[in-house]
Amino acid sequence: MEALGPNDPTTVGNYQLAAVLGSGGMGRVYLAFSPSGRRVAIKIIRPDLVQQRHIRLRFAREVAASRAVNGFFAAGVIDADLEANPPWLATAFIPGPSLNAAVRDAGSLPVASVRALGAALAEALSAVHSAGLIHRDLKPANVLLAPDGPRLIDFGISALEDSGSLTHAGAVMGSPGYMSPEQINGETVTTATDIFAFGAVLTFAVTGTGPFGVGSLPSMLYRSVHNPPDLTKVPDELRPLLARCLDKDPARRPDLNTILRELTGGRPAADMFPPGWLPAALSKTPIPTGPMPIPAVGPTPTPIGTTPVPMPWLEDSPVPSAARESGRPPNEATRELTIPSTPPVRTSGLPTQLAPVPSVPSLGSTTPEPASEPARQGPSRRLLLGGAIGVVAAAAAGTTAWRLLDDGGQPSTPASPPGTVRWRLSTTGTVLGRPRVAGDLVYAGSNDGTLYAAQISSGRQVWKFTTGGAIGSTPLALGGIVYLGGDDGYLYAFDAATGRTRWKYHTDGIVHSPAAGGGLVYVGSADAHLYALDATSGAFRWKFKAQNDTHSPALAGETVYVGSSDTNLYAVDAFSGNPRWAFPTKGAVSGTPAVLGGMVYFGSTDGSLYAADIGGGNRAWQFDHAAVGAGPAIANGTVYVGGAQSSLYALSATTGQKVWTFAASGDVGAPVVVDGTVYFGTSDANLYAVDAVKGTLRWKVTASSGVHSVAVADGTAYFGTDDNNLYAVSVR
Repeated sequence: MEALGPNDPTTVGNYQLAAVLGSGGMGRVYLAFSPSGRRVAIKIIRPDLVQQRHIRLRFAREVAASRAVNGFFAAGVIDADLEANPPWLATAFIPGPSLNAAVRDAGSLPVASVRALGAALAEALSAVHSAGLIHRDLKPANVLLAPDGPRLIDFGISALEDSGSLTHAGAVMGSPGYMSPEQINGETVTTATDIFAFGAVLTFAVTGTGPFGVGSLPSMLYRSVHNPPDLTKVPDELRPLLARCLDKDPARRPDLNTILRELTGGRPAADMFPPGWLPAALSKTPIPTGPMPIPAVGPTPTPIGTTPVPMPWLEDSPVPSAARESGRPPNEATRELTIPSTPPVRTSGLPTQLAPVPSVPSLGSTTPEPASEPARQGPSRRLLLGGAIGVVAAAAAGTTAWRLLDDGGQPSTPASPPGTVRWRLSTTGTVLGRPRVAGDLVYAGSNDGTLYAAQISSGRQVWKFTTGGAIGSTPLALGGIVYLGGDDGYLYAFDAATGRTRWKYHTDGIVHSPAAGGGLVYVGSADAHLYALDATSGAFRWKFKAQNDTHSPALAGETVYVGSSDTNLYAVDAFSGNPRWAFPTKGAVSGTPAVLGGMVYFGSTDGSLYAADIGGGNRAWQFDHAAVGAGPAIANGTVYVGGAQSSLYALSATTGQKVWTFAASGDVGAPVVVDGTVYFGTSDANLYAVDAVKGTLRWKVTASSGVHSVAVADGTAYFGTDDNNLYAVSVR
């Protein structure tokens, strides 16, 4: 719970707002009080989304679905105004944390609590299904733990059993790790979809981890469809039931009556919640019982359109030059959003043109780092990964431990052995995309909606910019400009040295990683279009329409290659936007293509890596064990791609024949090849360096959490981890 900010309203309808409870992809949720003092939770659509028709339809459906569901364990609507600007709804206030926050803060729940939780959720789903609805987004964040039992919330993507989808082009409606295989594959969704999510939620509650682990969205979706759930940590008494709930075949999943009977032994669900049904560790700060005064929030924030704070420490720094390419951007995909605490004001015009002069408006929040750091008090917290102090001399396995590093992030000496941490920058979200190195800075986008620029020598944050949505795209740095796609629908162009916004262009969907060349910048959007814009001004040049989400393009010669969730790879004329050919697959083509030697290489969610002739789009070969988000990368006539069974594959670029296979210990991320070495991260927190010719391990280091896409430049690997850090690690 947070105090109201300067941009938060103080009243909505007849309700007085008191505090911020949280944020989501569509808006913010507030604690409020009715005129009689009754506590309610009010959800308000973000102002920048109000005019989007699919958002209004989804919100209206949430209100209608919530009103239709009657049940103690489902939080219903008390009041709503769909015609207000912005629209809002009020539900009963539930005094307790989400299951996601509870497990994160206090650990997994004991079996007795999980049985009670499961009984309540089964009863809540019964109420949902009795109303003719399917929830479709049951996940830990949508379960609140109150003293008298849990509540199921958020009916934003609920659907009538016989209704069509409410999705707009390219959107993934649901949450990775909890979506059923039929939901992922776009097949008919029934009430059995909620049973699959139910099994995944209870697995998370009792083990602390979902049944399909963590990692990039494509890898999690692949595991949900193709891999068995990991139930090794589930207690024996719950494992058989959860395994049946997570069956890939909807017809084999148990019904809710069976689930209730097995969890309760025939007792009513309401009898499962005596005082203390939750562990004492989940006790929270008392919830206010009366209207709260509006708190002082400090100085009034700088209005949009004022000059950014000067950054004198950059005066002697050269403007970063064109990017030193260290690998291709990874796959992009829709994510569950956490919007920043201060939503941006949406501006009109496509694009918004900002002149690069001192009085340029700063759209979003560009925050420079103070010129000097305060002295650290007390002993510093140290990073020890690998279980030893210093560098451990590895045996034949070639394993290296990370050295100790103070939080101050001082760089190691140039002679540091491979695997030595040079610095670490804490972020407020996970850096999912590949960082980008240009000049003296490294740029990394986080799913907290912030783009960070840090000095490559020390990790010192030079500037940051917060957008209106998550960032999963890879930045592109070129000619003193950094281009970045955001989940808020904008392609941004920033001054590389200062972070000042030069221009931004709005689309109607999530914007993926950009490509640029010939004075144009190309970007795909979830609104099903590929856009070409003037790289200097952001002026519109052309757009190409697919039938679904268009992803991250690759530019080669006079052709742009882009994959789409409509299952095709398209070759598009780079100057006119006219299509040249389309290559069909059996799944979404959502990764970034790679082009070399008259061939284009790309992956599909059908589990295959394809090679096609760039002249006519004719298939050259197909490899059937690839993961769309784990490559490809090409070097010296070899294609490298991650895939099935936690493996990295090296394939002949001309024939597709396997050259070698390297077995990792977790899901393989997008590889990058530099100086004869393949670098890649895995979901089980390892960074690998593998000989590109032989496929043998050179060394590996272990982090504290999953390692995402890696960039390598000047002897340093840069990557984000699941524990919200950006690392710089020596590789030679």
